[in-house]
Amino acid sequence: MISKELEEQLIAKEIGIIAAQKRRDFSAVEAVLAEGFHEIGSSGRLFSKSEILHAIQEVQIIDYSFEHFKILPIDRSYMILTYVATVKRNHQGQEHCTRAYRSSTWMERDGTWLVVFHQATPLPTVP
Repeated sequence: MISKELEEQLIAKEIGIIAAQKRRDFSAVEAVLAEGFHEIGSSGRLFSKSEILHAIQEVQIIDYSFEHFKILPIDRSYMILTYVATVKRNHQGQEHCTRAYRSSTWMERDGTWLVVFHQATPLPTVP
């Protein structure tokens, strides 16, 4: 079991990643991604940290919402955070709204929590 404080901290950090993307603060995103970070995107493609940092610069986040947060503790230093995200974005002049079931694996190193892995599974969008 984890403390309510840690749960709230990890949820805030996860929300902070998309908030930083929306305000185009890519260095804030980079700061929470661990060295060796990987993501399996909603397309099924595997991305490295550098590929994700490049890809997010090509997209403008318009709006986002999150629901159904759950934390699955692995041990004191590793947590999996799952949730559903709805994100409206502009990419190459076209607006897209996506909904996905997402999971992030967070690890604590020297008092700092970093994401080591992220995965997204597409869900039907709500009209």
